[in-house]
Parts: sequence; C-alpha cells; structure tokens
Amino acid sequence: HRSQPRRRRHYLAGERGAPRDIVLLNGGVSLLTAGAAATVHDGIAMAAEAIDSRRAAEVLTRLVSASQSEAST
Repeated sequence: HRSQPRRRRHYLAGERGAPRDIVLLNGGVSLLTAGAAATVHDGIAMAAEAIDSRRAAEVLTRLVSASQSEAST
C-alpha cells in the first residue's frame, strides 16, 4: 500500500501509539537476538532512543538513498 512508507516515517519521527509500540517491541527483540541488548526491555529502550534521537530516521534516509543509487546504476 502506498501510504505504508509514510506511516513508517511517522513512527520514526516519534509519533506515539500502538504501531510505535509494535515497532519498539520488534526492535527490542531484534536487538536482543543480535546480541546488542541484554534483555528485551533494554532493546526496547535502545530502539526508543534511536527513534527519539532521529538516528533511525537518518539511517532509513541513507538506506533509501543508497538503494535508489544502486538501482539507477
């Protein structure tokens, strides 16, 4: 669906709500699985900090830019 990427950007901009909570839980579990967090709770805190500091949005912007650059070559 075309509005999905826009919604994701809202969550990465710090918009509160159930979808953000799901993103944080998913991120927390992923960070735990990757060994970057000791507990899911720690992972959720790390994910929230990445979103609230805008680092997650910056990484997404770089990823989109890199993938578009790669696709055009």
